[in-house]
Amino acid sequence: MEKNGLFLCSIGFLIILFSMKPGNMQLDVYSLTTGVALVALGGWLFFKGKKKSEQQNGGK
Repeated sequence: MEKNGLFLCSIGFLIILFSMKPGNMQLDVYSLTTGVALVALGGWLFFKGKKKSEQQNGGK
């Protein structure tokens, strides 16, 4: 679960990075919104998986 969350975060950050079009300096709001949603979802999955793995390992 942790690796899936980190993967979604990285894809979301790439989408945010490329949401600005350098030719006309306009921001694509739909790409930015999608990127932020993927980063939020990936962070949620990462911390959920981290908490679950810590409970299985006895708090280590």
